[in-house]
Amino acid sequence: MTLPRLNRRSMLQGIMAAGALSSLPTTRATAATKPLSLLTNWYAQAEHGGYYQASEDGLYAQQDLDVSIQMGGPQMNMTQLLMAGQCDIAIMQGEEAIRCAIQGIPAVAIGTTFQKGVGGLMTHPDIHDIAQLKGHPILISSEGRASFWIWLKKRYGFTEDQVHPYTYNLQPFAFNPQMAMQAFVSSEPYGAKKAGIPFNFFLLDDLGYAAYGNVLMVSRKTLEERGPELRKFIAASSEGWKRYIFGDASKGDAAIRKANPDMSADQLVWSRQKLKEIKALGMPGAPIMTMNDERWKRIYDIQLAAQLVPENPQWKSAYTLECVRDGLATVPA
Repeated sequence: MTLPRLNRRSMLQGIMAAGALSSLPTTRATAATKPLSLLTNWYAQAEHGGYYQASEDGLYAQQDLDVSIQMGGPQMNMTQLLMAGQCDIAIMQGEEAIRCAIQGIPAVAIGTTFQKGVGGLMTHPDIHDIAQLKGHPILISSEGRASFWIWLKKRYGFTEDQVHPYTYNLQPFAFNPQMAMQAFVSSEPYGAKKAGIPFNFFLLDDLGYAAYGNVLMVSRKTLEERGPELRKFIAASSEGWKRYIFGDASKGDAAIRKANPDMSADQLVWSRQKLKEIKALGMPGAPIMTMNDERWKRIYDIQLAAQLVPENPQWKSAYTLECVRDGLATVPA
């Protein structure tokens, strides 16, 4: 069996020179105001679909915003690029926002794409409970070993000798019936399905590892200087996400495939369905892209208990709710 390497992002980002951004495609929605740039955390895919949909449907232009979507890629240090002014908004993870706050980096989360993380573990179908993986080999990236793996070890009693390098390749999983691997709900399961490999998938969020997925981060300087524009951006984006997941996604998909020709139409359909199934945008009636204090506190407490961050009251500066208080589209009933 020959399986392709997976077209997907790592759990966290590595290092990339800021100048390399100029070689990646950009999608733009024009208007009369100063440009506002969004840097995604990977090549264009369904997890960015709402932003592309908002651009293609003219939702940013309706808010008098000139928005450019800069496609990310592997080994990019999103915090470094944001702080260097290479973008106005960067898609990152909630855990990174907390680390920035504790380290005194002037970056702040202003909204979140998903109400939960979309990462998890993919196992063979005989595994019905994650606790059954004790003693099994598990493919984990180096970034994953420094984050959710530490939490998994503490919660389930896993040991370090279970970890094997994750190389974005399904072959080790396919040929070893004992093996499990880290996965994203819309990526590795899709590859396994296409290859005819039976599997079970366990979302980390469902296991108790609380997270916000694809958080929007800005510098504090940008927040102070362009707050009204950022609120408009999130309001327009929330409507874009509503249309992309629950409406006609054809324009968003076309823009994604133009930016990333390696992305198939079939995978985009699969990904949207999975995001809908796990209620990534929230429960029916909930504001899209919103955040709240209780969820952030839970994320911090989990990171603290797993000793992924030190105890520090400065963590509360990781986010602001000012940009998600009103004007947001809601999840259809």
